[in-house]
Amino acid sequence: MHSSPSDLDLFLDSLASASKHGDRLPTIRELMRQFGASQMMVQRAFQALKDRGVIESQVGRGTFFRGEAAARAGGRTGIESRPSGGEPSTVKSVLLLRRSVSIVRGRALVDGLQRRFSSDGHRVLELSYTDLAHAQTVLKGIPHFDACVVQSSFRTITIEFLASLRTKSSVIAIDGAGFDGSDVEAVGTEMGEPLAEAITLLQQQGHRRIAFACTSRPFLSGQLGQRRFEYLHRHLPDLDLQKIVVQQLPFEDYQEALVGAIKAAVGKSGRLPFSALVAWGIEDGASFRSLLANAGFEVPSSLSVVLLGRTDLANEHAEFFDTIGSRVADQIEEIYQAINARWADPSAPYALRLTPVSVRPGKSIQAPAKEDADLPPPARVRGKAKDNAEKGPRSLGLVR
Repeated sequence: MHSSPSDLDLFLDSLASASKHGDRLPTIRELMRQFGASQMMVQRAFQALKDRGVIESQVGRGTFFRGEAAARAGGRTGIESRPSGGEPSTVKSVLLLRRSVSIVRGRALVDGLQRRFSSDGHRVLELSYTDLAHAQTVLKGIPHFDACVVQSSFRTITIEFLASLRTKSSVIAIDGAGFDGSDVEAVGTEMGEPLAEAITLLQQQGHRRIAFACTSRPFLSGQLGQRRFEYLHRHLPDLDLQKIVVQQLPFEDYQEALVGAIKAAVGKSGRLPFSALVAWGIEDGASFRSLLANAGFEVPSSLSVVLLGRTDLANEHAEFFDTIGSRVADQIEEIYQAINARWADPSAPYALRLTPVSVRPGKSIQAPAKEDADLPPPARVRGKAKDNAEKGPRSLGLVR
């Protein structure tokens, strides 16, 4: 995990607020690994606690909290604190647990939540992790939080990990639509509706041969999108809907693999079998446009493109692509509201919250060339339409 010196100080204050006399502190080496900190940084934090009378070191045994002094010090953190009247403090503690992957949307969401909760006067601690098992071990040493937001970033969150979080947090909120029916708050995006809007938009421009690009990796939002695609294929016989599937995720050279798959789809005539593309998973819109151009596909003159993504992230739409999906700002707001609603009424039923669909017009689509518009959809005419629909949409291959 990698955190700032203030994160280390807040973590130690949080431990102090929940400690009893004689509780042992994590070792200096453990804290160095957990926070990516230097030995000197951790020793300074320990010395600050010693100067306040919170901890004491015993040669050969370790460093321990002193009980009452630690509790008094912990009262300043806003975690599990109580005012003089004995009522629970309105200041809450929030843990933001983020998987450390290079997805701009994840960073933007955590920063937005940090601002929202901090502006309310709550104490926020952010921790990033790369290994789930290590994160689970570290969580055993942290105090109790009033809420925890977890980012999975397409990776598996185990039942054991959720169980560990449950003992450390009153409210768990998952950034993603993968936990409907469980006792956690889940906020996510349903890809099917944006996909249908994108295909309708392209159809209105005159496109009848449309490809949908996505990953083969299973996650609920993506599976819902593919399910909607199958439905549209069966019920729109005048369209030739095709699918491009790659194995990579957005942070795993996904764009390069997708452009490679598009290039491989060019037929003997030198033409693509589709005139428009709906693409999920584009992290860098400017780079994607450049990759397409280098492969011989100018957008929109030779290929119209609609992105399924975050309409308020410039790194995705690059001030150019027509984009349909949701806004990071809406995801932040839904998570924020879900946690506050749970604090207000812990007995309320749990439910999956879906962010609203958002549209950002761009300059990446136009009517197809006349030769494309005049082509009938392959194997989708007269009596063959029903048979072809039953077989499912054409797949242009799985790219490794």
